[in-house]
Amino acid sequence: MSNRKFNPRQLSFLELYFQGFSMKDAASAAGYKGRSGQALCNSGRKVLNKLSENPKSIFYWPGAREMKIARLIVDTADNGTVQQQLEALKILVGCYCS
Repeated sequence: MSNRKFNPRQLSFLELYFQGFSMKDAASAAGYKGRSGQALCNSGRKVLNKLSENPKSIFYWPGAREMKIARLIVDTADNGTVQQQLEALKILVGCYCS
C-alpha cells in the first residue's frame, strides 16, 4: 500500500471529479494532457486507483484541500452520479476495512 501523498494536479483532479465533473473533464481541467478522451480518462482512473489503494491518505494527512476533498467524497456518496457514488463508497469503505 502506498503512503505517497498526492501532488497538486492529482488533488485538483480529485476535487473537480468529486464536485461532479466527468472523469475526462476533471482530468483536462486539472492539467492532464491526452490525445483522446480515453487517454484523459485513463489519467483520471490512475489517480482514483491511487486513492483506492490508500483511501485514508485523504482523511488522515489533511491539509485544507484534502479536507475539502474528503467532504466532497462523503457528499458524492449521497448525491453524485451512479459511477461517482460507487467510487466514493469504495473509498469510504476502504477507510474502515483496511
